[in-house]
Amino acid sequence: MSIWKDKNYKYWVYQFQFRGKAYGARGFKTRREAATGQEKRRRDAKAELKQIQQGMGFKEAASAYLDYSERKHAPDTYKYKKLNYKEFLQMHGDVPINQIEPIHIIAYLSSLKTNAVYNARRKDLSALFEWAIKSYNLDIKNPVSKIDKMPHTDKVKAVPSEDEIVKLILAAAPGDEQDIIMCCVHLLGRIDEILRLTWDDINFEKRAVTLWTRKRKDGAFEPDDMPMNDDLYSILKARYGQRKSEKWVFYNEETEDRYYHRPKMMASLCRRAGISPIGTTKRKIDRGKDKGKYKDFPLYYGFHALRHFMASHLIDQEKTGLKSVSKLLRHKNLKTTEIYIHSIDESVRQATTKIEGKFTPKMTNQLQEALQKNGKEI
Repeated sequence: MSIWKDKNYKYWVYQFQFRGKAYGARGFKTRREAATGQEKRRRDAKAELKQIQQGMGFKEAASAYLDYSERKHAPDTYKYKKLNYKEFLQMHGDVPINQIEPIHIIAYLSSLKTNAVYNARRKDLSALFEWAIKSYNLDIKNPVSKIDKMPHTDKVKAVPSEDEIVKLILAAAPGDEQDIIMCCVHLLGRIDEILRLTWDDINFEKRAVTLWTRKRKDGAFEPDDMPMNDDLYSILKARYGQRKSEKWVFYNEETEDRYYHRPKMMASLCRRAGISPIGTTKRKIDRGKDKGKYKDFPLYYGFHALRHFMASHLIDQEKTGLKSVSKLLRHKNLKTTEIYIHSIDESVRQATTKIEGKFTPKMTNQLQEALQKNGKEI
């Protein structure tokens, strides 16, 4: 906050910051006039902020944040956030955002069935409030910040066996199905990255494939160059010779655009391959007499299971180093890669062999003596 005289134009100027926003004016004849103008503008800024806080409901804040989220985040992330805020509104109504207390958040989160969902919804609600506070300079505290996460143990990821992978490939129809599966396997790619491939991303001369990754903090797409082995070269070369689009590698003739999702493909392949469901999942019925009800459906391996399998296979069977596998998965952190490795580190296994036979006999003798003293036979 400051007031000064402009030496060139001989008038007084004020400038100050309020809630991260700069305010200022010039043209005052005296310092007193500038100070009076500054004080009035500060009062007006506070009144404007109060009006925004009192007038903004949760619905307006959520709608504005979702517009931002739709541009920044992946489609599935956006949809999940949208569902979260919709269900919060259904429970509490359009409460003014400055009147939402931790108890509102707790009541909503407590209605959720699992701690995993509780924690995920808590995170998305916190993101909404942080964004609103920052974007609108709201003079409120994030009501989610005082609410702790719930304890939650992640389920062990179901990973297909090598035999199941072979069955999936054999069950896939030649063309799109088989080529999508093979690209996932050889590139260790996420399904969205594979479906997003363009022919400009395929370099046959350098035998390289560029995958565009969005799993980064700022949500921007980043290119990752991946090696193209002989198998993948043959698959993509044949596909290029029969291409249906000059742009997209996986082109949907019905929509005249690329494939954006293949939600039923893996479940269909598993059934055709004779692979049993790995569990059940609840889904909401959107048509017929049971519309709106939730029912159990069989759950099969998804595309991401292929990524997990290949990471474990390269470590266990091919003895590839963890750092190399991490680079293929394009992880920024080795700890993330370790989550994918569903096996015991060989060095850990070797360590346990060093204590074999050193303690077991001694402990057995001690146990025998103790039991014999008590008159018990072994």
